[in-house]
Amino acid sequence: MSFPHPTRGVARSTRAMVASPHALASQIGVDVLRRGGNAIDAAIAANAVLAVVYPASCGIGGDALWIVYEPTTGATVAYNGGGRAPRAATLEHVRAAGHSRMPVRDALAVTVPGAIRSWFDVHERHGTIEMSDLLAPAERFASDGFAVSDVTARYFDINAELLLRDADAKKLFFSRGAPAAGSIARNEPLARSLAAIRTGGPQEFYDGAIGEAIVKTLQTRGSLMTLDDLHDHTTEIVEPLRLAWKGYELIAHPPNSQGATTMMALGAIAGDVFADERAWNHYAIEAIKRAFHRRDALFGDPAFVDTRVEEFLTPAGLRTMRASIDDRALHAQSPLGDGDTIALVVVDEDGRSVSLIQSLYMNFGSGIMAEGTGIFLHNRGAYFNTLDGHPNAFGGGKRPVHTLSPAMVFQDGKPKLLHGTMGADGQPQTQMQLIHNIFERGMSVQQALDAPRWLHGRINVEETTDAVRVESRMEPALIADLTKRGHDVKPIGAFENLMGHAQAIVIDRENGTLAGGADPRADSAALGL
Repeated sequence: MSFPHPTRGVARSTRAMVASPHALASQIGVDVLRRGGNAIDAAIAANAVLAVVYPASCGIGGDALWIVYEPTTGATVAYNGGGRAPRAATLEHVRAAGHSRMPVRDALAVTVPGAIRSWFDVHERHGTIEMSDLLAPAERFASDGFAVSDVTARYFDINAELLLRDADAKKLFFSRGAPAAGSIARNEPLARSLAAIRTGGPQEFYDGAIGEAIVKTLQTRGSLMTLDDLHDHTTEIVEPLRLAWKGYELIAHPPNSQGATTMMALGAIAGDVFADERAWNHYAIEAIKRAFHRRDALFGDPAFVDTRVEEFLTPAGLRTMRASIDDRALHAQSPLGDGDTIALVVVDEDGRSVSLIQSLYMNFGSGIMAEGTGIFLHNRGAYFNTLDGHPNAFGGGKRPVHTLSPAMVFQDGKPKLLHGTMGADGQPQTQMQLIHNIFERGMSVQQALDAPRWLHGRINVEETTDAVRVESRMEPALIADLTKRGHDVKPIGAFENLMGHAQAIVIDRENGTLAGGADPRADSAALGL
């Protein structure tokens, strides 16, 4: 098959590699590898830099989910750095505040931020370089300033109304208008927060002055968050989900992550032999609709509910899903969208591999800064619902269903593809298309990331459309076929932020090389050592 020339060359290396949505973060990660650090060290350093230079997408006021492959033991571990709702939280409290459904840009949507704890916990088990050294570059960018990228400038512009409502955000970023591309932005309070964490450890965030500022800020806005909620937060270590697929093995984070939706959708149509791309795309869209239906009906915090995820991944469960798909589009509204996130992947010289996704959920999260800290607090709790008895109903001590979906594809028991993307409910849809492009269409990793994408469903909390957005570069025959099958197809721009910022590394064990790709829809860079 013939494919277009990629937007950039495939990054190749014989040693190690980092791919992230911002070149500065990838550069810092590679520098850590050059100094003898491993993949976990590089991932933490890169994530910390992204928390400064990509403030709309991620930050230390958010969550982080990891998948780590450790070559010394052959073990693959999932780390859940997702936070819980305040223990005192109840649906009645939400309703008493005047909300019939979960508020979005609101203190009630702020769950405990889990990223910082996960950095330290995963580092304790795998890291080699001191955490104080790994966080130093991020502190420097926050204090000395960084050049605002085009993507970040756009986020500041479209979220100006939200940010101007917060006194700290207004003072930091809007004293001379919204930060423009090429201007220098600083966040000196965040630099001080990072300095405290560097020297004092995670307790500075969860027990010290930073935690006190978080709690004070939230309580004055109606939250029931307490210092005990922060203090008691833990990172959960869990077994990843696995699914045999066409000679490979899909690896995903278990619930409360939505990672299983990619597995269900790909697994349901794995036995089909498609004559052309038109058929595959229709069946893939239909499969993801059904996977979302199962997720939205049954997923929640596994500490509180049985998600039944293993049942849906059995051959019988996948056959049942496949039997419900035909040649016509099922009209079913999709789940809530409008998310923002970062994904980064790292492979080191020993083969240690990391897929990490970290997020504030929506652009700038809740839009609330913990006073005096420079930290935007996420709004992950907005993904709860207010239906009594529902598995994902808001409640004290619960984690919401999480859109963060770090993932890998294994071959012969070892990582073959590391991948991840931002995009909330678009994450599994982008993952499906990426895996299909690489393993079934034979594209290079960069061609697969460049390829035009589709996205089913609404893109913000107000919209209830069943539309399938397609990038305008999509083949006209494919668009026409989807329309003929009953899909509400809506073409959008050629390279759209809406379609996610995906990053990926393919491990070529036969040749002993790495191939990295970076999404052209962001400021992404894949860099080899």
